[in-house]
Formats: sequence, structure tokens, C-alpha cells
Amino acid sequence: MSHPHGLFLGIFLLLIWGGAVNGEFYSSVDSMQDLAQVEQELLNATRSYVEAQQKQLDFYRRYVDQIKREHEVAMGQLRLDEYLGHPLHAFRLIKRLVQDWDELIFESILENKPREDFRGFVEVLSTELGYPDQSELQGAIKGLARLQKVYNLTTTDLADGVINGYNYDSELQWREAFEIGVQLFDLGEYQRSLEWLQVAFVLLRNSPLEEKDENGYLADIREYAAMANFELGNPKRADRLLKQILELEPIHSAQQTRKYLESREPGKNEKEKNPSWFANYTRLCQGRRLPEERNGNPLKCYLDGKRHSYFTLAPLQVEPVHQDPDINVYHGMLNSKQISSIFVEVDKEEMVRSAVSGEGGKRTVRDLRVSQQTWLNYTAPVMQSISRMIQFVSGFDMAGAELMQVANYGVGGQYEPHPDYFEFNLPENFEGDRISTSMFYLSNVEQGGYTVFTKLNLFLPPVKGAMVMWHNLHRSLDVDVRTLHAGCPVIVGSKRIGNIWMHSGFQEFRRPCNLTSDSYKSVAYQSAE
Repeated sequence: MSHPHGLFLGIFLLLIWGGAVNGEFYSSVDSMQDLAQVEQELLNATRSYVEAQQKQLDFYRRYVDQIKREHEVAMGQLRLDEYLGHPLHAFRLIKRLVQDWDELIFESILENKPREDFRGFVEVLSTELGYPDQSELQGAIKGLARLQKVYNLTTTDLADGVINGYNYDSELQWREAFEIGVQLFDLGEYQRSLEWLQVAFVLLRNSPLEEKDENGYLADIREYAAMANFELGNPKRADRLLKQILELEPIHSAQQTRKYLESREPGKNEKEKNPSWFANYTRLCQGRRLPEERNGNPLKCYLDGKRHSYFTLAPLQVEPVHQDPDINVYHGMLNSKQISSIFVEVDKEEMVRSAVSGEGGKRTVRDLRVSQQTWLNYTAPVMQSISRMIQFVSGFDMAGAELMQVANYGVGGQYEPHPDYFEFNLPENFEGDRISTSMFYLSNVEQGGYTVFTKLNLFLPPVKGAMVMWHNLHRSLDVDVRTLHAGCPVIVGSKRIGNIWMHSGFQEFRRPCNLTSDSYKSVAYQSAE
């Protein structure tokens, strides 16, 4: 099957990677900024190389100028992280680096000394800054599909650059829509793949630019659409699409595809089965609650200057968002200068892909958690201030605190519903389970990225400088399953948070248990996933 820009590693990617391992980019907007620098260096080096040749085809000059214009739009933004926080911008940047540059730099233009100079430069660039691979492209496309699923975003709107009614002036070209469709097909997302292939077909047919081999590209789209239809249990539709190809080009690879499909049983168009929590999760992520009866007085914001003398002159700005379990948002806990100081400390550490606890407590990387993280101790002045703040607000002894986890979410970054307590396989370096969570919002998020409590019908938009605090354990130290929560996928923007988990060891006099166990409060939620 022909492909307009290849699904395999071409000369350029082979030039860059000879088996070296690179870090992950798509799972963190902060890491995506490194890719912008990579593309800047590649752009400069390629231009120098082409000029050294004193001979080049119009196609290459036109291509470099186009990329330069797109790159200058990105680098001209006041906030590069916000620009790259847009899922289509992030996808386009990764796609350009994974595939489009490969088309530009091929064997015929790399046959003499400038080729060797260019090779050496790119090898140094990839070693020092890293370079995305095919898995990065798939990760970005998974993020787009995740956004569509959680927020009910239509394929046509996304292709037009429209997200939740906002036009971001970032329309996709037919090649990009086709690539998304192809990658989703390879990932087994056949219905979503078909939607993107249909959009690619329409965009190609309506393109104002004349394509050199439009019929060949249309045939490629039809061929993938035929296979997607076959996997969705529609072999007749698949056969009609293949016939349309062969009527125009009898020797097309669709002939082999047709024979292959005839030797197989078609797939079954089974409705996707989502977890039982999924409907409420997506509803809350969209900022919609289930209607419920309110008992007692409505919750009201208040100032608290009595909790500790530390807050006498600057009282806590408390927004209670849920009672029993108590979940409070403390506004204005960190100012912009303090947040900047936190990221100065973060820059000294290495960000790694966030993992989840697997079988036997082993940490594994899974798509249910898409972000990057690092850990900060409490030695820096800003971290000492945060340590005191947590101790004074919570009343807990910081001897039971874990290091502060700072996380950044990338394309469609999320953390599906999970508890913060361990319950089993408790860490050996702490006494007891995680009794409380203190989560700082270190950035605003343009769209998405809510914190939701799926069993409590509660969603919280990120507010820069605010802190959310709740207890993960009952006073009896039994786990409180009601605190199951999630980080919704980021639609547009960059979400940064800082988590501090406090363990129950040495806290018995600071949050004593009652004469009778209070664990009965969450019994009714035990079976509700």
C-alpha cells in the first residue's frame, strides 16, 4: 500500500537514531518546548546545508519556508507553553519532526561533504536535546482521540481548529487528517480512524492546491477506509471502496488488500464497553454535575485567621466544596514569584514519565496516567515555606510527608480515577498510609484539566496558586473510597500541579480516632466504581 508520507522510519530518522534511546516528549508540555528548540536547530542547519549545495529544487525551498513561517508563529507567542499546550499544535510539531522532515532530507541531497557535516550536526543535536520517534506520534494522536472521547469533540470541528466552540485558527491539512486516521487504524481505533479518513477525503477533494497525484492519494484514503469498514463488520462497504480504486487503477495494491480481506472473517461492530465510572467521569470533566438534593445550609466561602497564628494577618481564603468527606480549596496560597521559584527547583531535576502502581506495588507506565513528574525536597527556601504552610493548614507533622511531586501534563494529559491511598503494599520508608492529599495548582488551564471526584459528583477547575486538601483515610485509618478522584484530560493549555501526601504515622494526636469507627460512612461506596 502506498503512503503519501510513509509510516516507516526513513532516511532522516535512521540518520538521527542508530539505536539510541530518547526521552518522552508528548506527555509533558514543558518537554514539548524542547522539541521547539530541536526544530529551530534543525531548521537552521537544514537552511545552511541547502545554501552550501548552491543547488536545490523549488520543492525544498518552498517546504523550508513553510516550516519557518509555522515555527515563527510558535516562537512568536508570548507564552510558548500555552501555544504548545494546544493539542493540534503539539500534534503538528511532533508530526513534522517524526515524518515531514524525513521527506525533505533524503539520499539524493546528502551525497557529499555537506551531507557529512549535516549528519554530524544532527547526531549532536539528537544526543543533546533528544528526538521524538514513532511512539511519540502515536502518543500525541492517542491524546487527540482521548479528548474526542471525553469531551465529545467532533472530528470535523477538530480538523477545522474549533474546540468547544472556540476557533483557534489551526486548521489541519488533509495529509495531517490522513495521518491521524492511519495511526488510529494501527491502534485498533477503527471507528475513530474512519471518521478522520472521511475528513481527509473531503479536505483533499476541496483543497485549493493542486496535488500532483490526487487520484493516488484518494485511493490510499479509500483503501484504509475499506479496511476500517471491514474491521467494523461492514465487508460490503469495504468491497465497494476497493472496487472504486480498482476501476481507476486495476494494478493498485488494493488488489492484494481485497484478496487478504476475502481470506478473513470481518470484524464485529461491537459497542465499546466503558468502565462503570466513565459516564460520570466524562460528565464532570465537561463541567456538568448530576442533580442532587442539598441537605443543610449551602457551603460558603470564609476567611480563617484562627487556625494558626501564621494566618492572623493574612487569613486563609477557604472555599469548602464538599463536606464529609471534607474537601476544601484554599485560594491564594502561592503567588507567581513562589511558583516561579518552585520551577527553578524543578529545572534542577529530571522530569520522568509518571507511572502507576501495578501488581506487587511495581511502578508501570500506562495510558491511564499521561504526564511527567519530578520530586522536590524541602531544603530550598520556597519549599521550606510550603512545608510550614502545609503543617499549619493541615495540623499534621511534616515528618510523615512525602517529597513534593511536581507534575506537568502534555497532549491530552490525564490521570484516570484513582485513590491516593495505597491500602496494600505500603511504602517501607513511611509509617502508615497516605492520610491526606494537598494539591497545589501551579498554573491555570485554558480548557480542561479539571480535578473530579467521581463518587462525590464534584469537579474543580484548576486555579493558579490555590491548594486543594482532603483526607484519604477515615479517622479510624480505614481507607475512604469516596475520595476516588481523577485529573481530566487537558484540552488546551499546560497543567502543572504539586502534590504533597502526608502519611498517618505519628499523626495519632493530631487527628485522633473516635471512640467508634467512622469507616461505615464509605461502606455504601465500596462497590460503586
